[in-house]
Formats: sequence, structure tokens, C-alpha cells
Amino acid sequence: MNKTRKLIMTVVAITLIVSMLAACAPKAKPGAGVTLTMWTWKVAHVAGLEAIAKNYEAETGTKVTISAYNPDEVYRTKITTSAQSNDLPDILSYWSGGQWEMAATGQLVELTSKVDAAWAANFLTGTYDKVSVFQQNQFDTCAKDSKCTYSNIKVGQSFTVPYLAGSAYFVFGNKKLMKDAGLDPNVAPKTAEEWLQMMKTIKDKTGTPGLVTGVQNPDVLPFWLFNPMLITSCGVATYDAIYNGKDSLANPCAMKVLNFVNDIQKNNLWMPGILQTNIDPADVAFSQGKAAFDLGGTYTVSFLMAQGMALDNILSFTVPAIQGAQLSTLGLSSFPLIDAMITKDCKNTDAALSWLKYLTSPAQMAIFAKTVGDLPAVKISSDPKVVGETISGLVKSVSGGSSPFNDSKAQSLPEPYKVLQVGFQQFITGETTPEKLAADYDAANKAAWEAKQK
Repeated sequence: MNKTRKLIMTVVAITLIVSMLAACAPKAKPGAGVTLTMWTWKVAHVAGLEAIAKNYEAETGTKVTISAYNPDEVYRTKITTSAQSNDLPDILSYWSGGQWEMAATGQLVELTSKVDAAWAANFLTGTYDKVSVFQQNQFDTCAKDSKCTYSNIKVGQSFTVPYLAGSAYFVFGNKKLMKDAGLDPNVAPKTAEEWLQMMKTIKDKTGTPGLVTGVQNPDVLPFWLFNPMLITSCGVATYDAIYNGKDSLANPCAMKVLNFVNDIQKNNLWMPGILQTNIDPADVAFSQGKAAFDLGGTYTVSFLMAQGMALDNILSFTVPAIQGAQLSTLGLSSFPLIDAMITKDCKNTDAALSWLKYLTSPAQMAIFAKTVGDLPAVKISSDPKVVGETISGLVKSVSGGSSPFNDSKAQSLPEPYKVLQVGFQQFITGETTPEKLAADYDAANKAAWEAKQK
């Protein structure tokens, strides 16, 4: 064998060995070595975002670091100064619906063509489609306003995707107190009457008050308790007619609700000092076991967890309807609360876009929900084994995407609304009755509508 042939065979052998070694070597992940930054102002959400980031890095090799800056004004100021110094993070969390000025000034990467039908289908109805996409009515309103700062945004454009949503009109129950009173801690009441009886039972068996909420805030009882019960008891048409001055609060369907609210006090079920208790202190008291039930919204759960209350000790259900109501259950739709966006300072928009898709996937948002106790703007599993009983209750309540409030055309005028605010607090002090409150409201509503129509 001549020297030339030997050399060729040696080269071929070395090449084969190198190729075999390369084939056996582990393949580098597509995002290996890439690091993205994401900011939020919600400290309670960091654990959930980091859990998803850990999964993302394991799958792609891309690292995502999460930083939180609060309170709100500190966060807003940091965004403003960072935008001026070209030092924004790759991904920014921001209040849903507040993104348009940033988009108009070129601070955000447009996502219009990036969010395809499959991705858009992940989001709850009324979130991405209504708030993350610029609507015709927003365009028209902006066009009429000489001070509008985003007149260059076009209908259909999108620069963000939502990842957190919310809804009011929820009741939260302390499962331990329910169990101590001999009640099934996993079964929500089907009617308002059943709920009242549960409160009575817990008070009788454990000595714990039945209900706490931020009554010091005069909006809480009309908005969180009375309105959802009124719209289910009377139906949308009558609900609208009452508020619009064409029907009476003395209507039997409304009187049932007024009597229910009054019965809470008649049965001594409010937590002591309730008139001096605002929303956050009410939630804290509930988390400490000082009341059996608490009123709030989907966003209440994360606050309760932050106070040390275990997620598996919270039963969630929508404000129940009066027996014989026009609507047997209260349907709810969610509204977006937090959107995520890619900023102009992002150096790797492909990686950032990949992260947004991963972040807003149903599987990862289920992890987020169970970790932080908040409702994602994404359609996640309602299986208690996946998200826990409490989050399951929230998801089931908003999954239909429709609510009687969406169909309502009620206009609550300020003067009669004040009568309701004061009247519900006076139920607690015993200064008024359902019949007197109905009469006082009707008189104020009649006068307000007559004045409005002049």
C-alpha cells in the first residue's frame, strides 16, 4: 500500500470517528446561552413566573430572569426612565389596556401578525380579543380627542398578550370552619338561603361570625353583594328597569334581595366592627379565621395566600342566587388585568416571542394559577387535581365567557346610588328597613331621572 493511499485511508478513518463522536454528543438546546429579562410590579406573582421560567429553561436552554418593582408608581417611574435610557427589559408586564401610549411611541414590538388563530384561541373570551387588540370604538374615541396620544394606532393592531384576568362577585369560605361545624367543606351552597343557613350553622357550632367584607367602603355591599343577587333574582330586563327609573325597588324580586342582606344582621352574622373594616383588613381577618366567609373577586385569593392562608383551605363560589330567581346561577365573564409585551430594547425578539407563547400556554398558566392563586387570562384546566379546588371554582365560574352584566344597559345615577350605599350600612346599625330603603331609593331615583331628562 503506497503512502498516498495510506494517508487517504487515515483521513477517512479520522473523519468517521469525528462524525460518530459528534452524533453521540448531546445536542445543544436552541436557546442555550440566551437570557431574557422580565419585569413586573406584582411581587406575589414572581414565584409563579419563576416556576414557568424554570420549565422553559429546561426545555429550551433560554434563561428568563424575573424582577419585581413596587409599589405601582415606583414601577411606572422605572419604566419611564428606562425607556429614556434604552434600558427596558426584554419583556414587560403592564396593566391591560394601558399599553397604547407606549405602542404609539415605538416602545413595543408589534405582535399583530405573530398571534395566529391557534395562539389567540388560548385566551379567555373578552381578554386578548377585546383589550389586547385595538378596537374600532377606541379608534373613533381617539380620533375625536385632540389630546389622544395614540392616534397613530390602527384598528386590529396588537402589541401585547394577556396573562392575568379577573372578575368580582365571588364568595370565599373557610373550609376548616365549615368542617368544624359539621358541613361538607367541598360543597358550595346552591342558593342564597343555603348560604345563610351555612353561616348560621358555623356561628352556632363554632362561635365564629358568618361574614366579613370591606363594609367601610360604601361601594362594597351594593357592588359585590346586592347587584349580583338583584340581577339573578329579577333578570336583566327588570334589573335594568329598576336602575333606569322604570320599575321599583319594591318589586318582589328586589325585596327578596333586600331582605336577604338585612337578614345577615338580623341573625348577628357580621364580624364585630364590620362598619370600621375596609377591604384589605377584611381579607386579613378572614385569612386569620375570624369569619367563615369573605366577599371579593378572583384577585382576592392571591392576597389571602400572601397572608398565610393555605389554598386548600379556601372554598370559592359565585354569589349565590335567591331561591326561585329568574337566573339560578350567576354567569361571569372575565376581564384582563395584566398583559405582557416585548419592548424596543429587546435584543432577541424571536426568543422573547417564544417565551410569551410558552408563558401563555394552558399547561404553564395552570402552574401559575396554582402557585400564586390568581386567575390566568388563558383557558386552563378546571380539574381540581391539576389546579386545586379553589382555582377550579374560579375557572368553572368564568369559563362560559358570558354574564348577565354583559347584556345589562342599567344606568346607576349618583344620587339614588348614594341612598343604597348608606342604606346597606344602616341595615347593620338597625337605622332602616328593607321597605324604607326601597321607598327612599325609588324617590331619589325618580327625582334623579326627572332632572336628567330636563
